[in-house]
Amino acid sequence: MDFKIEYLSSYYKNVKTAPKYPEAFLYELFLVGKISRDENIVAEITETLERFGTPKLNAAFNTRNKLPEDGENSGKVLGTLLKFGLKDPLFPVGKLYTMLEFSRLSIRDEAIAELLEKQPDLISSLNGITHLTIEDVFTNGFPKEICDITSLTALEIEGDYQKLPSHIGNLNRLEKLSLELPQLASFPESFWSLKNIKELELSDIETDFQASLQLEKLTKLEELGFYEVNLKDTSQLKLPSSLKELDFIRLEHLTKLPASISTLVNLEKFNLFKCPNLIEIPNGFHQLDKLFVLKFKAIPLIKTITDHQIFTKSCEYITLDDGLEIVPGNAPILNTELLVRDVKILNYILSHPERFTHLEKIIIQYITDFSAVTLGFGQLTTLKAIDIHQGTQMETLFQDIEKCKQLNYLKLYGASIESIPEGLKDLKHLDYVSFNSCRELILNAANLPSKIKELHVFDIQEYVASEKLLETEQAYFGNLAIENPKMLFSNLIAKTLHFSGINECENTEEDLIQYLPKPEVLATLKAYTNTGHFQNVLHYCTNLEHLHLDNNEASLVLLTSKPAPQLKYFKLDFYKGDNLESIIKNMPNLEGLNMAHYDVSTTFPKVTLPNLKALDLSYTSFETLETLEAPALESLYIALSYQFGMQGYAKLNQFKALQKLTLLGISDNVNSIPESITELKLTEFLIGHKYDALPEYIQQIKTLKTLSLGGNDFVDLPTWIADLPHLERLDIDGCKFENAVPEYFQKLQLKELKYYISGFDGYNMNPKKYNNLITPGYTELKKEFSKEASA
Repeated sequence: MDFKIEYLSSYYKNVKTAPKYPEAFLYELFLVGKISRDENIVAEITETLERFGTPKLNAAFNTRNKLPEDGENSGKVLGTLLKFGLKDPLFPVGKLYTMLEFSRLSIRDEAIAELLEKQPDLISSLNGITHLTIEDVFTNGFPKEICDITSLTALEIEGDYQKLPSHIGNLNRLEKLSLELPQLASFPESFWSLKNIKELELSDIETDFQASLQLEKLTKLEELGFYEVNLKDTSQLKLPSSLKELDFIRLEHLTKLPASISTLVNLEKFNLFKCPNLIEIPNGFHQLDKLFVLKFKAIPLIKTITDHQIFTKSCEYITLDDGLEIVPGNAPILNTELLVRDVKILNYILSHPERFTHLEKIIIQYITDFSAVTLGFGQLTTLKAIDIHQGTQMETLFQDIEKCKQLNYLKLYGASIESIPEGLKDLKHLDYVSFNSCRELILNAANLPSKIKELHVFDIQEYVASEKLLETEQAYFGNLAIENPKMLFSNLIAKTLHFSGINECENTEEDLIQYLPKPEVLATLKAYTNTGHFQNVLHYCTNLEHLHLDNNEASLVLLTSKPAPQLKYFKLDFYKGDNLESIIKNMPNLEGLNMAHYDVSTTFPKVTLPNLKALDLSYTSFETLETLEAPALESLYIALSYQFGMQGYAKLNQFKALQKLTLLGISDNVNSIPESITELKLTEFLIGHKYDALPEYIQQIKTLKTLSLGGNDFVDLPTWIADLPHLERLDIDGCKFENAVPEYFQKLQLKELKYYISGFDGYNMNPKKYNNLITPGYTELKKEFSKEASA
């Protein structure tokens, strides 16, 4: 069992049963004894240490120093552990510090530094920590004993230390190293044997240290940064091919970059900033296929750069000085896709189409103003996809769009555009068109092609329907105005139609579905308007499989009931009609039924649905489901349906195939769980309701994997919960326990415990109340169950 301060008693009990106890666990016992406030535990440990510990260990234990009970003050913990180390030379300060979950240690305190200088052996006792930060607190130079902390994976050093220890190469686990050492003269030879270094940051080094660099020996180095250091001509500097990120920042004396940059086949990011004396940029960036971030800023002596140097195979972020001119190169640019975030880069691409003859997709992001764009997409005749996020003044951008004969994808999100060019209608291959959150756009359907696989029009000002036939596999219209919905439907052929937020609810109740020229094509309809618009949908759309009607405009128009044997899923919200039974009876092959905000009747339709697997009811007035015959029903969800009472609850055992039952808000007269529920082989039971008590017979449902306690309050959590053999997930949200959950519950070994921890501490249950529901290193504390919990 791993050490956790919140499970101190359990850890101590487990340790006592471990092989080689107590000899192999003396310092672990020491730690428990110095944290525990349980007199019996402390007395036991004292006796054990006296029998098996060394005199020096006992001398340390018998001091008055205690460790904080919550283990949260790292400074106090470190200071106390070091005091123990003064008594016992073998005391493992670093190991115990890490056991308390402080993997990072910072030496900033002059008093601690003074103690370590006087007792340098204490530094070696820090072995076990992984991250060490040292500031300018040592008066006698950088302590060589730091090299004995071989557990280190990260080291940060800051100060006027003139040299590093000659044995720094002993830190063979080191992966991250940051040196801010103005007076560092050179690197010791052993430094280059740090084979596991992945990140190296050198900053504020004022001396001429360049001659001692042997960076090529760091064969696992991935990130290298030079920040305000004294580098000059680095053209001959060799770099390891493992590099992924390389930074040259604020280098006042730098004149040349390393020629070896061209060999960095793994380089992904290159950042050059404020190097005022740099006179040239080496060739070879175009050879770096993985390079996607390239920044050249504040380099005034560099006037031009060839395009193939910046348009690398993977380029995404290109940032250049305003005065740095891009000029055509000799090597071809083979990119098929470009992500553009800068008007300067975009203008170059549009004005040099001969350099981008392979370009098929352009993505434009974070350009807020296109007024400086001088040419349009029509220059790039090879384009197949255009994707633009945000931006204003983009009229020029769409000039001659009809010349992009191969364009099949067009997406605008959050763009400030008033209309689309007429030339779009001539693009025969345009399959996907999306205008989302373009709130000034008045989209004229006459300017769209006649056939589009997917059309998404959402949150724009207006859609102007035309008499031209529009054929599409998927059409989405939402949050917009349509002056003539009849014309839209009269000229629309679609397999899937989403229709919502039209005309801000200022709609007639005219049946629109009747105008579809080929209603039999429609397979999926999701509509959020009124039932009048779709009153005869079952009559006309004879191949409909998925129907979702949200009568959010509160229409009283009834849906016409017609046989719909092909329908698999039906969702009906805010329906006001009294013919529900007639409608559902004509859907014998339903697999999913979902109803919300239905209060017309307290009696569920008397229907037989042999294929129904999932039933979802929210805000309904049904008192019982006795009239439903659904032998295949596997999942039942009832929420905020306060007329569903004990009679209906007790009859749920009629659904013999039921596996998942969720009740979130039912009648107040339900004060217990009916015993009939135990006849079901439930795997998931979310009770979502307050009861006087949870009856013990629930333990008969041995198949349970997921259980919610539904915000109930307990004096003692029922022990039968711990006896559920397959329980993996438990929800205690909103629950209160008068007494802490006993250790008996540790047998559960839950995968997930669902409990929302509020940002306001006063609302949270003391973790000690539910700690025994958590198996350390195994149970995850979650705000919501993971997706597989509901699979």
